Amino acid sequence: MRLSIVSVGPPYRGGISDLSALIYEELNLKHEVQFINYSRQYPQLLFPGKTEYKIGALASDFPSERIVDSINPFSWLKAVGAILAHQSDWVLFRYWNPFFAPLIAIMSRRLSKRGIKVALLVDNLIPHEESMIDSWMARLVLSRVTHVFTMSTAVSRDVQALGSELSTTTLFHPLYEIYKSKLTKSEARVVLKLPEHPVILFFGLIRPYKGLDILIKALGSIHEQLGSYTAFILGEAYEDAQKYSDLIESEGISSHVVFKNEFISDDDLPLYFTASDVLVLPYRSATQSGIVGIAFHLNRPVIATNVGGLGEYIKEGETGYLVESEDYEELGQAIMKFFAGNDRDAMPAKISSTKAEYSISSFCSRLMQVLENE
Repeated sequence: MRLSIVSVGPPYRGGISDLSALIYEELNLKHEVQFINYSRQYPQLLFPGKTEYKIGALASDFPSERIVDSINPFSWLKAVGAILAHQSDWVLFRYWNPFFAPLIAIMSRRLSKRGIKVALLVDNLIPHEESMIDSWMARLVLSRVTHVFTMSTAVSRDVQALGSELSTTTLFHPLYEIYKSKLTKSEARVVLKLPEHPVILFFGLIRPYKGLDILIKALGSIHEQLGSYTAFILGEAYEDAQKYSDLIESEGISSHVVFKNEFISDDDLPLYFTASDVLVLPYRSATQSGIVGIAFHLNRPVIATNVGGLGEYIKEGETGYLVESEDYEELGQAIMKFFAGNDRDAMPAKISSTKAEYSISSFCSRLMQVLENE
């Protein structure tokens, strides 16, 4: 099959870029795949971070055509021309933010008129910080496509609520197989100068819905019980970071917390995951989390709030624990439970034995079965 993928990809940073690249590389093993990338993802005025681009070895050498400028309609038409020249049977658009709805809608309409089928892979149909126009934008995009793929039932429910007649397939979020670690946990801790005590990890962009304040309060509630430990808080804040520093101070846990308000490079990411015992995601809302895909690929259990699609990935007591959203005391007790028993050794082994079901190969195989039969 001849297929075009329209998405952000390397050299842009972030989970959506990385996963799109993995999908391209897997599909291109058996199909003729074209990757249409962005030449400009966001206007600088709308981007809250320090940089959109990757740092490290994975930042280059990705075979994409960087055509789509998110605010230049002429570039959208140029991308349509490139897809037509490729003679694609299907186009797969990645949708994660209403900002991209107009370009997807316009490109989809033109491609459909030329007999090319259009599919959508939806990360978030409705953003975590919702505005009045988001549902309208989502309906606009859904009205232009033949098939929708999601990575959680939570997102599929959103799709069906806005486009009940639309053909929808719920897949799963694959593991991020690009990350490799050559070190054992003990070796990683030597590099980071950590003792052999409990190590907790919070990872990812910091935004209000991620619930970092809940984790900090949870650590404060078990501070004396847990004793000696290290909590890594790693991720660039897309809001005021000082309030978290102040909360860490007021909870009396400053000596145990390493707070890096920065985007962690692809080169350094495996080191921190390997050195940690458990990833904690205290989200207030979620669809699915690519960070779970990183943790499981590196055999790290996850303690998370049971919101959105997170519960679809974590097997209670086997690969992690689920707690109620906003309940920092319950979160604290789940962390204590993890370190009190044999979970530090048993859960990584369980994760390792079940990773195949979340592989990028399995994901792409299921996706292509749908497209070939549509």
